[in-house]
Amino acid sequence: MERQHHVFSVDLLERYATKGCGAITCMATGNDVIVLGTSKGWVIRHDFGVGDSYDIDLSVGRPGEQSIHKVFVDPGGSHCIATIIGSSGADTYYTHAKWTKPRILGKLKGLVVNAVAWNRQHITEASTREIILGTDNGQLYEMAVDVKDKMEKYIKLLFELKELPEAFTGLQMETTSVHNGIRFYVMAVTPTRLYSFTGIGLLETIFASYVDRTVHFMELPGEIPNRQVPY
Repeated sequence: MERQHHVFSVDLLERYATKGCGAITCMATGNDVIVLGTSKGWVIRHDFGVGDSYDIDLSVGRPGEQSIHKVFVDPGGSHCIATIIGSSGADTYYTHAKWTKPRILGKLKGLVVNAVAWNRQHITEASTREIILGTDNGQLYEMAVDVKDKMEKYIKLLFELKELPEAFTGLQMETTSVHNGIRFYVMAVTPTRLYSFTGIGLLETIFASYVDRTVHFMELPGEIPNRQVPY
């Protein structure tokens, strides 16, 4: 009988991962860090590198049922973004691995964040550099956080889908150094299209240039829910 070889093995990392704070609604990983969102509005961070965990209740002060819609963690496991949805609408928070209290991102109030692209080539533990956030109503925002400031440096609208408004469900950002600056390449996915944006300089300038020129996109076959850009 031919012997079977298993490519993967499954190990139990954490038996009571949500600590009784509801069912898991979403998850994100970076480095040795796993962040979970729950159906009761909690964000729970497990760091298996150092062997500790902590939890944050984002439902505090919010009436009615609350659930974490999405959590996002940068590749280094330091920066986290989470969106909570309840009867009072949606709010998005940023928190850092060394913070004890999350920061609400007031300019995103009422917006449902579905996707986040990190500047993977330049992000550090101390600074996020440029982050792009994609929302349920077809908008792209840029933000950045310097951890020492304990708040976001800015949040600004980059782009809005007007021809075919639909949710952004996946984002990816890549950068490369060129002789006259940094070239950005951004891919954004909706249920029916894959959009691409590219240019040299500030993201705000690059996206502003698409007001006067055609945005490149590729039609995707069929409508596939929760389509995400692969890493």
